[in-house]
Amino acid sequence: MKSRHVRLAVVLLIAGLALAIAAIATQQMVEDEREVSIEEVPADVMTTILAEAEGAAIGEIEMDTEDGQVVYEAEVIIDGQEVDIEVAADGTLLGKEADEGEDDEDDEADDEDDDEEEEQIVSLDAIPEAVKATLEKEAAGAEIKEVDMETEDGVTVYEAEVIVDGQEVDIKVAADGTLLAKEVENEDEADDD
Repeated sequence: MKSRHVRLAVVLLIAGLALAIAAIATQQMVEDEREVSIEEVPADVMTTILAEAEGAAIGEIEMDTEDGQVVYEAEVIIDGQEVDIEVAADGTLLGKEADEGEDDEDDEADDEDDDEEEEQIVSLDAIPEAVKATLEKEAAGAEIKEVDMETEDGVTVYEAEVIVDGQEVDIKVAADGTLLAKEVENEDEADDD
């Protein structure tokens, strides 16, 4: 009878260890981070990120699971400095931290990376109010379907293409709402593309 209990205890111990290993493996898979767009985050998270960004363009946003809790971390450039904003899934601000300065060689490498940064499509509601106002004014009532946010020489720029009087017009606006360019696309250029 006693050896039967010992065997049962050993079997239960092995089963428990197997379950623990499976749980740890599952937790590691769940805790993998992934990049998301501003449109994919919950409304409370978006509100907090936009408020903390102080009108600056939102760069990369990562969704991560830390200790079983979903956390969003957004990168923004405020006054020329990269700032990380960390927000809980319920919109609670967990932290706002400016990246410490790096040596000149690292800064030059970062600048080169910024020059090669890809465009990100953002919704009209997710851009700073000053940018939105300038785009709407320059679009002269034309529908703005899509806005691209990109970094040019370390500066965030918003670009929209609209059709005005049958012609495609590219409008570029700085993060502070300053109109940088408004160009009517030449049909010959469009044919060459």
